[in-house]
Order: sequence, then structure tokens, then C-alpha cells
Amino acid sequence: MRMPFRVHESVRAEFECRWARVRASMLLGFLGPPAVSLLVALVARWSGVVVLGWVVLALGVAVPVWFLVGRVYVRRPGWWAGLIAYTGAAQALGVGTLTRHVLLGLPTVLAAAVAAVLVTKAKAVLVDVAGGAVAGTTLGVRSSSRQVRNPTGHPVLAHADFDGEVLRWHVATGPSTPDVSGGELPLGAITDVRVADTPAAPGGEVVVVRTADARVELVVGHPHDFAALLDRRLSLLRDDDWS
Repeated sequence: MRMPFRVHESVRAEFECRWARVRASMLLGFLGPPAVSLLVALVARWSGVVVLGWVVLALGVAVPVWFLVGRVYVRRPGWWAGLIAYTGAAQALGVGTLTRHVLLGLPTVLAAAVAAVLVTKAKAVLVDVAGGAVAGTTLGVRSSSRQVRNPTGHPVLAHADFDGEVLRWHVATGPSTPDVSGGELPLGAITDVRVADTPAAPGGEVVVVRTADARVELVVGHPHDFAALLDRRLSLLRDDDWS
């Protein structure tokens, strides 16, 4: 079975089963709301601001279609439900602007709500980290978030994620300050991954990532679990047994 992401032979059988279980739900989730929106827009009477309505609707439709067709969802599973919610709202707004009837956006809202549930369940199956099998794919893996405080004392959330090529880390923007830190490293440059205590803020255990000329401390939730997944993916990527 062909899958839209690379899989190591050691986990191929498992991910063929996972992909077979979620493929239909993902197609319905990403393409269902756009189909409903376009159908409503085409059969309804255009009594509103036609050009603006179609522009907003087109943007709302194009983004989830691009997200699916361009396989962006492979790298960014954490975006699935949020993207459907935001683009569904844009589609409903476009339909309402086009027709000047707010209630005609209701089918899109309902379709987006169902779609968000479908893709959330699909994500839980496809990117299940239990057992570490997901490390044998190029699917995006996001750490749990950890609350820290930015320089002004506001609590913000930190996390990291990686796909088949890049490790990224980020501390969320506070109410009145820019990002405390953030960046990315190519996976191929990483030489070591471990968990260590740090005396520096925010303190506690962090994931330490080393390259030939750099050392980065990642503030994440459940650092041992994240480090184990990252280390296993790095190890498997050095193997040639991928398809």
C-alpha cells in the first residue's frame, strides 16, 4: 500500500493498517466542508457582496485542499483540527457575504464541526506515539507543551516538534512580548539527544540536542518521551530500509 509519508520497514505493516483506518476520515474531514460550502454557494441566490463573498469563500476552500493535496498535513498533524475550524469559519463567512443570509452558512459550520471530530480521531490513530512506532515514519511529531514564564513573568507554553527533515522548537508569544526563543535544526545535523537537568530558567529537565557546533536545550513536556522518539527517528533515518 502506498502512503503519503515514508515508512521504515520495521513498522510498515502497522502503518498500513493505521493508514487504511484513517484515510477515508481524513478525506472527508478536509474536503467535506469545502464541498458543502461550494454546493450551498452555487444553489443559493447571490444577493450579497458577490465578489468579496467569492474571494473569502475561495480562500477558505483553497487552504484545506492545499493542506491535503500538498501533503502539508504529514508534517503538521497538530494543525489539522484548527485549520478545519478556521477555514470552515471563512467558508461560512464567504457564503453569508455572498448570499446575505447568515443561516446559509450553518451547513458549513456543521460540516466543519463533524470534520474536526473526524480528523481528530484520525490523528489519534495515525500519530499515536505509544510504543514509539511513529518514530519509524516521517510523520510530524509534536511534544507535549510545558508552561514557562517569559521575561516579563507571564506564563507561556513551550513545545518542540520534528518531521522527517527538521526539528523545530518554540516558546509561545506572551501577551506583550515577542517569542522568547525558537528555531530549527536539520535532523541530519544532530549528533546526540539526551535529557539533562538545567540550572538556568525555567529549570528542571530539558531535552539537550547537540550538533557538531551547537547545543540546544528544548523545553518540552514529558522530555524523556520526546527525547526517546527523536533519538529513535534519528537512528532509523540512518538506515536504508525505507519506502
